[in-house]
Amino acid sequence: MSDRSVNDTRAMLETRAQQYQEWMCNEGYRAQDPVWDADADTWDVHVKYEGVTLVVVFDVDDPGFVRILMPNFWAIEPSALGPALVALDLANKKCKCAKVHVNARRDDTIAAVEFLDQGDQMRAATLLRYLAMVVNAARFFASAMQEQAESMQPA
Repeated sequence: MSDRSVNDTRAMLETRAQQYQEWMCNEGYRAQDPVWDADADTWDVHVKYEGVTLVVVFDVDDPGFVRILMPNFWAIEPSALGPALVALDLANKKCKCAKVHVNARRDDTIAAVEFLDQGDQMRAATLLRYLAMVVNAARFFASAMQEQAESMQPA
């Protein structure tokens, strides 16, 4: 991509990020102004939703694609990696659209939903549903981890 094309895409995504931020604020959620992440070439909008912080990510390398992340919501000790993989498998099978992943260091988790931006057809209600899906997947994972821990306790 030429520098001009990248700058045009960056400006377009900033506008899109501002629109998403406005939708979330209008629905009563605390969404911060979009922040440029120069290392990742993304516009990020942090939002407080149902007691947790989510990040809505707009990527210059794929401007039609949006990610909503709940990073680092469950730390994983090395001895708990096996149960964590079982729990994330259960969450990924059960939860619609959102997925739970272990980070590259295998010491924390990320819940995410990824979708194609529908441009002017996108609606605030759809965005809020995606936010709820991420939180639901993280909660399902946490519940599965707790159930596993309880089942391993001596009777």
